[in-house]
Amino acid sequence: LGYFHFLPPHGPYNTSLEFYNHFGQDGFAPAGKPDDVFTIHVPRNALLKRRAEYDEFLLYADQNFGRLFEYLESSGLLENTWVVFTSDHGEMFERGISGHSTNALYQPVVRIPLLIFEPGRQTGTDVYTPTSAVDVLPTLAHLTGQPIPAWTEGAVLPPFASAAPDADRNLYVVRSTKTDPAAPMTQASLVLVKEPYKLHYYFGYPDRGVDELVRLYDIQADPEELVDLYASQPAIAADLLAQLKAKLAEVDKPYL
Repeated sequence: LGYFHFLPPHGPYNTSLEFYNHFGQDGFAPAGKPDDVFTIHVPRNALLKRRAEYDEFLLYADQNFGRLFEYLESSGLLENTWVVFTSDHGEMFERGISGHSTNALYQPVVRIPLLIFEPGRQTGTDVYTPTSAVDVLPTLAHLTGQPIPAWTEGAVLPPFASAAPDADRNLYVVRSTKTDPAAPMTQASLVLVKEPYKLHYYFGYPDRGVDELVRLYDIQADPEELVDLYASQPAIAADLLAQLKAKLAEVDKPYL
């Protein structure tokens, strides 16, 4: 087992000279988005500049992953080696927020790449099933003939699973950096994804005027999360919020 941690494209975004200003003339204009309760009021022109620097740094990271992959291929190691490429988070360059050190859990922060290279496979397959980082462990255990730990909440990823994914499966995202590890969560940003819906639930941020805040988006029809459906779809929002709070109560129970 080998683990390779690439610091790029983490900040500071200092790419190599060959990628500098690579996207300067691409004409890309990201959608304007409203401020959020967690906005830190970074000016739009500064966000656009940081976004461009981040994208340039992605090219650097991609180049160096390519170097590693070419070595594995030329050495023959890929003939009997599984390679997984993923990340822990994305970055925000919108809503007056820059970077990932934010309590706002919009798609740019929580949606990450996941690539799995199978030994001997010559053609790629795109998988659109919603997944989670917790799925990597049971998938690797399954692929290497090891037992899947009973405590993992993950599932074997398609196309390696023997059965179709559970269409009713809940996927969760949690950020709760101020919580005492031995106590229930009193301040947290939580997300429940059950496609096509994504529910945001924030609580315990008095400095932001947030006791409880709920938002609901259809991330298939509205991937930019511009239209909050919480008021217009109260039944769906209430059902998802009840499921999320039930999960929160479950994980808090050992610490009560």
